[in-house]
Amino acid sequence: MSGEKARDGSMDFLFEIGTEELPAAAARSAVEQAGLLAGQTLSRHHIAIDPGKIRIWVTPRRIAVLIDDLPQMQQTQEKIERGPVAAKAYDDNGKPTKAAIGFARAKGIDIGDLEVRDYQGQEFVFAVKVREGSPTLELLPEICTEILHGIKFPRSMRWDDGGLRFSRPIRWLVTKYGDATIEYEIDGVNSSDSSRGHRFLGEPAIAIKNPASYRQQLMDANVVVDQEERRDIVLQGLAVESGKQGSSFIDPAAELEEVIYLAEFPSVHAGSFGEEHLRLPARVLTTCMQSHQRYFPLTSEQGLLAAGFLYVMNADPACATEITEGNERVLEGRIEDAEFSFGKDLDAGIETMTAGLGNVVFHHKLGSLADKTARLEALARIFISLVGLTETDLKTTMAAARLAKADQVSIMVQEFADLEGYMGSVYANLEGFPGDVCAAIEEQYLPISAGGNLPETGPGAVLAIADKVDNIVGAFAVEEVPTGSRDPYGIRRAAAGLAAISAKFGYDFDIVTLLGSAYRLYLDQKADVSRDADITVSAREFVFDRIQHRLVEAGMPVEIVEAARAGGLNSTIRLESLAAALESFRFLPEFEDFHTAYFRCTKIAAKAGAGFEDNAIDESLFENDAERELLETINILEPEVRRLAESRDYEEALKSASRLRPVVDVFFDEVMVMADDEKIRNNRLALVIKAAKMLRQLGDPMRVAAVARDES
Repeated sequence: MSGEKARDGSMDFLFEIGTEELPAAAARSAVEQAGLLAGQTLSRHHIAIDPGKIRIWVTPRRIAVLIDDLPQMQQTQEKIERGPVAAKAYDDNGKPTKAAIGFARAKGIDIGDLEVRDYQGQEFVFAVKVREGSPTLELLPEICTEILHGIKFPRSMRWDDGGLRFSRPIRWLVTKYGDATIEYEIDGVNSSDSSRGHRFLGEPAIAIKNPASYRQQLMDANVVVDQEERRDIVLQGLAVESGKQGSSFIDPAAELEEVIYLAEFPSVHAGSFGEEHLRLPARVLTTCMQSHQRYFPLTSEQGLLAAGFLYVMNADPACATEITEGNERVLEGRIEDAEFSFGKDLDAGIETMTAGLGNVVFHHKLGSLADKTARLEALARIFISLVGLTETDLKTTMAAARLAKADQVSIMVQEFADLEGYMGSVYANLEGFPGDVCAAIEEQYLPISAGGNLPETGPGAVLAIADKVDNIVGAFAVEEVPTGSRDPYGIRRAAAGLAAISAKFGYDFDIVTLLGSAYRLYLDQKADVSRDADITVSAREFVFDRIQHRLVEAGMPVEIVEAARAGGLNSTIRLESLAAALESFRFLPEFEDFHTAYFRCTKIAAKAGAGFEDNAIDESLFENDAERELLETINILEPEVRRLAESRDYEEALKSASRLRPVVDVFFDEVMVMADDEKIRNNRLALVIKAAKMLRQLGDPMRVAAVARDES
């Protein structure tokens, strides 16, 4: 980035939005959005810029957009409108006709300014209006305003009467184009050249000379503006400090992504705690260190937890001793609280905790945790019968289900909610329960985030699915389903997790059966739930919506997933398998046969007002060999397609189904479906509907076809 004007007249640009301390999530969101917003805004204003020249730097107190070589002028804009063909616009002598004169008048240009250009192999007259671009300098206030207003945060607030919603109050704006300072106002905040240094270690006002000097001027004021540079500083500091301790650092809660947006001038320092605390379970200690405190635990060469930690400071390194002592005191208090809670829980024992579940409300309409446990046991048993697991898996899962919610009444989980499941497994292990039972208890809440770790054991997977199904159906039964961005019970995550676990373990089951069983369990317990008969169907669609969301995010066209859903499948892994097959099949030549056969059958049925209902076919009413041949071909292909579909070989099933097309073509060429005789007409409609139904079980090719036309 240069501070001088480039040969082509372009100059570097800086737009800094100064704020009160941004939450880390808001800072990450700004990094993701601001570059794209800047590029789109410049494009709307006809200012050409290579996206690679846009950089976004975000700290807790600022969002900076820097652009190398921003052109000084808008692009020249050419508006072209096509008129009559040239042969009609000019006579044989080349003089304008009434058609040309009228067109020029209508477009507000001189007749002599009309241009003749080729269009699709023929010459036309065109009205061409050229608008010279405005200076970029004049457009920057509007561009910066649009960028600022375009940034959306997960949680925004309105800070003044101007209506601006932002994550935190905006305190200053800096806009520099080369050496020039652009002055304007956005929602009561004036832009200038005055930035601010580190809140405690920097200058309260820094006059930015130009975009090229910005980084160093802020560095001199103890602000590292580039988040990637801060990341490197933190990682290097963690490596150096852990090396001094003869240890390695770990980050099980992924706090690194948080701390780089909590410090403008990061430095890494080491602290310690009493070795006697190492008798606590390792995850309890790491939770004490990382939950709220964002410390990095240390481990020995053997991978065992050490009595030390590292932390990132956003203050004067000269004060590290005092700050370290304060952090050690805070951590010591948290560990002592954990030790007290752990001891009280051990005194009570897991069986006592289980016995107390009836005294804890799961949901005011859905009963207690004891009721929840009873449903989990029943659902786990039903699920195992659906997927055919072993008697050993059944025994392990039932033992884990009985103890699954015990730690919800433990003092430890009440203090550290992130430890649910894990503490139950620890208490069960200490009381001698088998390791596979303990593992299932720990895995019941997985995954805890999108793309997070999934259960590793069969019993853990079954328990996790049962828990998620119970939660999903419960939310629908009390009409507390997610709306907009609100999902207080994590139902979207539960639905996505259910599908992900099923895919990992290859669980092929009828989800409607399982969801219906969950709903009946609520009814059997006389829970205060809705009696809406559509609850199970709604819950099924909700789960499939999450599968669709995940597949589309991974790049699959939405029409493909919708086409697969139209097949009426009730298995999550079958839905995904069919969608994948349709995505591949749409590029094969057989797809056209599949699509055409389906289209011709459904089109005539739709015209007749017929649905996909089953109607008996009376062969005695056949009047044409083509009718008989179509039925015979369906009867041959149907079991073959069904067999391939049942084995989830959907691509071969689609190929087999596509073989129906030649017979369908002959049928429609030789048979008048809408015969005058009502019985014959209905019989023929039943025949084409039977053909369509055979094809429909493999999805809706009509929805696939739109994507195929666009991309094939």
